[in-house]
Order: sequence, then C-alpha cells, then structure tokens
Amino acid sequence: MARIRVLPEWLTNKIAAGEVVERPASVVKELVENAIDAESRRIAIEIQGRGCRTIRVVDDGFGMEEDDVILALERHATSKIEKDEDLAAIRTLGFRGEALPSLAAVSKFELTSRTRDSTAGTQIFVSGGVVKKVNQCGCPPGTQVWVRDLFFNQPARRKFLKTEKTEFGHVVDTLTRLALSRPEIHFSLRLRDRQVHDWPAAVNLQQRLAQIFSRGFSQSWLPLSQQQGSVAIEGYLSPPELHRSSSRMLFLYVNGRAVRDQLLRIAILEAYRTLLPKGQFPLGVLLLELPAQEVDVNVHPTKAEVRFQDPRGLSKKVTRAVQTALSGMERQRWARPLAAKGWQRAVEIPAQQELKQVPLKKMAVAEPRPSSYETVDALSAEFPISKDLEEEKEEAVRGIFDDLEVIGQLHHAYILCEAKDGLILIDQHAAHERVFFEIFRQEAIGGELPSQILIVPETIEVTAEEAAWLEDSLPLFSRLGFELEPFGTNTFVIRAVPAVALRQEVQRLLLELVASGCEGARSLGAEALLEKLLQSMACRVAIKAGQKMGKDEIMALLKQLDGLDLSSTCPHGRPLWWKITLEELERMFDRA
Repeated sequence: MARIRVLPEWLTNKIAAGEVVERPASVVKELVENAIDAESRRIAIEIQGRGCRTIRVVDDGFGMEEDDVILALERHATSKIEKDEDLAAIRTLGFRGEALPSLAAVSKFELTSRTRDSTAGTQIFVSGGVVKKVNQCGCPPGTQVWVRDLFFNQPARRKFLKTEKTEFGHVVDTLTRLALSRPEIHFSLRLRDRQVHDWPAAVNLQQRLAQIFSRGFSQSWLPLSQQQGSVAIEGYLSPPELHRSSSRMLFLYVNGRAVRDQLLRIAILEAYRTLLPKGQFPLGVLLLELPAQEVDVNVHPTKAEVRFQDPRGLSKKVTRAVQTALSGMERQRWARPLAAKGWQRAVEIPAQQELKQVPLKKMAVAEPRPSSYETVDALSAEFPISKDLEEEKEEAVRGIFDDLEVIGQLHHAYILCEAKDGLILIDQHAAHERVFFEIFRQEAIGGELPSQILIVPETIEVTAEEAAWLEDSLPLFSRLGFELEPFGTNTFVIRAVPAVALRQEVQRLLLELVASGCEGARSLGAEALLEKLLQSMACRVAIKAGQKMGKDEIMALLKQLDGLDLSSTCPHGRPLWWKITLEELERMFDRA
C-alpha cells in the first residue's frame, strides 16, 4: 500500500490558513493589503466579538467582475504576477494568491464586489472552504468582505486566542502599521458600534503621524530624508530622550511593505549608540525605497520578512542617514519640546560615530604634573578647555548652550539656565561626562589618548581570568593611554596613565576598567568594547554631583557642549538636559 498520497484541496487550504491566518489581526492585514493593492482611497474595518464573530473590511477600490470573484478563491490565483521575472520585481503587497482561499477555509466567508463601470456586483458565500452560493447583487463600487466565526472548524486554534482586548490590540497595531505606510488613504476602525480610530487621508507622513500619536510627542519627531545611490531613506525618528524597552514602536517599511527586519533595527541602533540606555529602542517610522530586484519579498508566508541583495551596504546607508538626522537635531535643541510626558525613559547602546571634536595634543613627560589641557579655576586638570574651540566658535553660528543665561547651581548638581521660552536644567556630571567621552573617543579613534609616564611605577593584581584577558588586550589599553607590562603571576606594572586621570586613584580606575572590559569582551566587538571602557573612564573623571562650580566654570562647560555634535545624553544614555517651558510654569501657577 502506498504511503505517499496527494492531500485533498480542503486540507491543503487549512494548512495554508495555518501559515497565513494566525489570529483576527492576520485577517485584517490580508484584507486591508488587498484593498490597498486595489487602489482604494477609503478603507473601513469593523470588528465584533474578539474578532472571531465578525470581521468586515470595506473598500472603494477598483473591484472585481464575477469571474474574478470566483477565481480569487482558488489557491494561487492572482492578478499580480504572470511570469518568473515578475517575482524579482514585486511592488504590490499581495501576490501569492493565498489570502482569500486561506481565510475562506477557516471561516464563514462572504465577499461582495463591483467594478466602477459595472451596473451590478457579485456576491459569493463560502463556508469552511466550500462555495455555497454565487449571485448578483446591488452594491457600491469596491469590495466588501465579511469573515464570520473565524476558526469555527478548528476549535483547537480558537482556544489559543486571547481576550477581546488583547486581540483587538493586535488589530490596532496591524492597522497602524498599514496606515503609516499609506498616509494618502482614509482608514477607519470600529469595535462593535463604537468608532475607535478615524484617520482621514493625510497630505504626508508627518500629518499621518500627528493623527496617530499625541500632539506633544509628534512635535518631537526628527525628520529624515536622504538619497544614497539607488536607495531612498525617509521617515521620522524620536530624539534620544524618547524611547521604549521594546522595538514595537519602531515601524520599518521596504518599498511600502511593513517588515520585521533585524538588520534594519540594528542599523538604526548603531546610530543611537551612547545615546540610548541598554535595552532601549527609539520610536519612529523608517521607509526605504530601493529597486525591486534588490529585495526578495518572497521569503515568509505572511510576507513580514524580506531578504536584501546587499545587506551590509544597506545597513551602512541606514546608519549614516540616522546619524545625520541625530546630528541635525542638536542645532535646534531648544525648539523641540523635550518634556514629553508619559513616555518611558532610559538610555544606552554602544557605537562608533565620526564626530567633530576638540583636538588634544599628545603628552609624554618624565614626571607626573597637572594636565596641559587649558583649565578653568578650581576644576584644574579635571576640566578640559580648548582654545581651538574658541576660534571655531567665532567662525560658526552662535552657540546654543552658550546662548543661555546662567542662573546658577541647584544642590551643586544641576546647572540652571534661562532660555527665551523657559528654564533649562543641565546635569553637570552627565554634561561633563559627555564632553570627556567625545574627546576620548576622537583620540582613541585617531590613535591613543594622551598619557603621562609615572616617575614611580605602580602595580595591580587581578584574577587569573582577568590577567589572561588583559595580557591579550594591552594594545587596547595603550589606546586608552595606559602603558602596562606583565609582572609575574596575575600582576601588571603601570608605567604610564592617561593624562586626564592623574588626579584619580589610578589603581582603582584600572581595576574597574579591567573588570568591565573582561566582562564585556564576552559579548562585544573590539570597537564596542573600546567605547565601553571610554564610557567608564569619562564617568570616573567627570565632575560629580555635589561639586560646586563657579559661573566661569559653568560657561566653560557650556562652550564645550557647543563643540559637540551630540549632546542630549550622557554616554550611558541618561538625559543631559531638561526643559521646562514658560507655558508649563504658567500652568503651575494658574497664570495660563
């Protein structure tokens, strides 16, 4: 007896449905994508009872004739492709011809459609994949689809569905992704008899963002628009102070198709390194347009993933575009409302960016002495100030931090400044830490940090694991400004240290760096590890909360901040400054 047999069509349709239809949100996705492909200008969705009882999608697209309505419910019946070459140049959202037959196989399905030049429409009824009736009917141009009793013939699948609130949340998320990719279409969503969302056709993506997100948040978006070769990159991203603990609010699109792509996510995070806290993600919308032949959309049953012809090259282009947007953000920092209430806060992730920094001179002397960085009063060697910055400043547009009127210090931890439209608070430790980190990073990228030779060498003793790692990492510590030599079992001699760290407890600083580096080496690449160590050094040598600063010292720090391309957060991602607007103050005192 033969073991291999051809499965009946009703069973293959159920199997296909298992890949395409995971939950009610999958139904909405497939039907709305079909409506978009049909050049609809209005798409309305109605949901009843956890999405299982009824899902209705109505569009005003070009509709179908009777023959097409019947064929549309056959597997692999599609108007999107005809020949092999079409697969390499797909621009539509649907193309497999699996959505409608898959939906009809696991529901009680009804479809009504009419073309714009027909006098009557066609209505078809299907139950569990079996066509029950086809007839003519009166209906407006476009297509209406009812999906009732989803999974009625698959009770096991139905058991896995969550509560109505959860399932509806997935529907909203799905529709949001589709609406962001097509701002020119009017979308509406109803739950039972209540209008939940109504997003009229928008002029552009910015207007659609304002419809979907809160007013305070939408004003903070950073615009992004670049053409790099054959790739166009556009969108809006959040400034570093706005972030979330998941990437769910980072919407990615390739040629108008919403995708989940790890490569693009990593490319965006690369640009935010040292600006976001560990495990945090920016929010925003990123749209990529590239030649259809350079991307394969036929690699996932629900078309949620794609494959790129040149993933590494595309990744670099995305990172570069996002870095440019973040750099541009700094030149209008007081214009954007930083105090966006209700959004999760946090910040860090490592990366290498070429930023314009203040140059430092290499030092090599025979004995320890104060750093040759120009200093301001009591901050002495701890606070680097460069004459080059002053010269640069005269040529550039007037400073931003330097334009602020310094009021003073609060609890010897926060600098208070007056801006034209409010009060700016600056965390002195975070600000100084960012200045040091950017200076350190430029020196390390170009070679190594300035160092000073110790008249009397010191020694440190580390664990066996740290000793093995440190011996292999001596070139890395040389870039940090340390000169170390092995000296017996687990012991190292310190012959030179970074010039800026002379006032620190050198042994303690080095032990902290070794412990941090040895731990980070397990998961970080060489450059990311270097940045992690530079972050630790910058944190250690920066001004601490509780240190009193004179006005001249504060002004020197503000000038240093103006010399940086990125100065919204400390290197670990904590906010560096915060703004309270006059409008907020007036509300506090009932003067609004």
